Amino acid sequence: MQTPKSKVFWLAGVEVATGKGIRYPIQRQHWSVHFNLSPDGKRFAGDGGGPRSVAAPGNGQWIYLFTPRGRELQVEKLVDLRNHDYRLEPNVTFTPDGKWVVFRSNMHGGSHVYAVEVAPAP
Repeated sequence: MQTPKSKVFWLAGVEVATGKGIRYPIQRQHWSVHFNLSPDGKRFAGDGGGPRSVAAPGNGQWIYLFTPRGRELQVEKLVDLRNHDYRLEPNVTFTPDGKWVVFRSNMHGGSHVYAVEVAPAP
């Protein structure tokens, strides 16, 4: 979510069971086109954004791991996607056990699926 457009960024959602909304402020350089929630609901992964994105992050492109700490997000860069062509969307997701972040990329030429092992959620 951007309010106003391309200025202030939020990672926001609604708990379906309760209707409770939550949002975390996010720095522009950590903005992602797509986010995905881990199976245990404790972390998010983001797939960055290309230089032609509506709000290009300006620091290259990264696969990120976000861990909520109170009302803030701890941000960890997982994969440098500077050589990725974002016409192929990475579509970052977690494996069902939450131990891996999986995405697709063309950063080495052809389109391949990659997996990055992540430490257990705190």
